Amino acid sequence: MLKKAKNLLWEEYHKNYPVVKDSPYYAEYADEKIRHSLQVLGAGNYIIRHEPWFDNRPQEFVDTVKTAVLLHDIARFDEIRELFLGNRQPGDHSLMGCEKLRRIPEYDNILITLPIKHHGHLIEDFYADPEYRNIVDPQLKEQVEKIIFAIRDADKIANFNLIMNDDKMLIPLFVPTPEQVEDKRQRISPGLLENFWHHRPLLVTEIKTQADYMLSYIGWLYDINYRASMFFCRKLNLVEKMFDTLQRFHNDLQLNKKMRAEINDYIKQRFGI
Repeated sequence: MLKKAKNLLWEEYHKNYPVVKDSPYYAEYADEKIRHSLQVLGAGNYIIRHEPWFDNRPQEFVDTVKTAVLLHDIARFDEIRELFLGNRQPGDHSLMGCEKLRRIPEYDNILITLPIKHHGHLIEDFYADPEYRNIVDPQLKEQVEKIIFAIRDADKIANFNLIMNDDKMLIPLFVPTPEQVEDKRQRISPGLLENFWHHRPLLVTEIKTQADYMLSYIGWLYDINYRASMFFCRKLNLVEKMFDTLQRFHNDLQLNKKMRAEINDYIKQRFGI
């Protein structure tokens, strides 16, 4: 199944890439998404190997988890094409991916489609979905939940790594307004900061500045589910790197230090690392 899933991923890339190939931005965006999907699978493999819940699971189930992780962004290539063609509201890539895979019998499996349907949403949307709430089998319900946790964690790890290690993509994809190097006095919006202190989602609707954008990604750490995932972030030194990057957009060193301490205390209390 996993080999076929990789072939499907490349088919979607090759189907859409010729449309955008003459645009340096969208061509690189498509290239980044194929790399990202493979990197997310790599992070997912790490989680599966090191997270105790996945120990001794049947190989067929493990392959299903890996397939869901790999194909989480299967609709991104359609989305990139539509953006290039001028459709600025191409749809929700999470829902689009779910619907695309439901039309392919081999992937029309709730263990794949439901986690992908909500991987890019607030987790509350997943729990509120009647499709999840109506699952009668408690074992199946737990499996779906564990798979979406794996997808969301692996996705975040790959994006953290991209933000920290690929400056070429950092600005246009993650911090979309031009960087004003001469002015690092941007404030973090009060509503965003309030959510940060209370370990709540840092909503995109509250983002006003580049500093807000960067802090919103740091806030993803509050949505990490597995200890293995957080250990991987620590192993790559991603937490400290992200706060170092935040200082590119604001120069309140005392606030930065306080926020670092808050995140590190949270990680220690929740994950023991």
